[in-house]
Amino acid sequence: MTLVKTRAAFEKAVTDAVKDVDPTVKMVYDNVGYTRPGKTVKYIVMTVNFGQATQQAQGAASSFYAGFVQCRVYVPKNKGTSVLAAVSESVITGLTSVNASDYVDTYSCSPRVSDISGPGIVVDNQDESHCLGVITCQFSAIA
Repeated sequence: MTLVKTRAAFEKAVTDAVKDVDPTVKMVYDNVGYTRPGKTVKYIVMTVNFGQATQQAQGAASSFYAGFVQCRVYVPKNKGTSVLAAVSESVITGLTSVNASDYVDTYSCSPRVSDISGPGIVVDNQDESHCLGVITCQFSAIA
């Protein structure tokens, strides 16, 4: 298992769930350079932070990763919070999909999430073009 595979498992799970609900939402990942999307574009900035990455010395020397995922959901102000809520729900669906008994672990990292918070809706600022909702959760992965 690698950090890359763990990151990919969470990115794919969220991306697939979001695209199933609204294929117009642009996904932006923290490890890829990007230009801020335009004022009329719905988008998500996804960050995967590793708080712990260890290889256990006992037994078969399995690797363990833990940290948190943050998804910042941006929708144009004129779309309202109902659109923000719908996109946020698809993010949560994607995050929790890795815990489902029928989840197919194509990255061989046994991803799991817990303690999902949000969407914490940030009060829109008049100078900003988008409303923002923030979703965070803890994760772990074992190989």
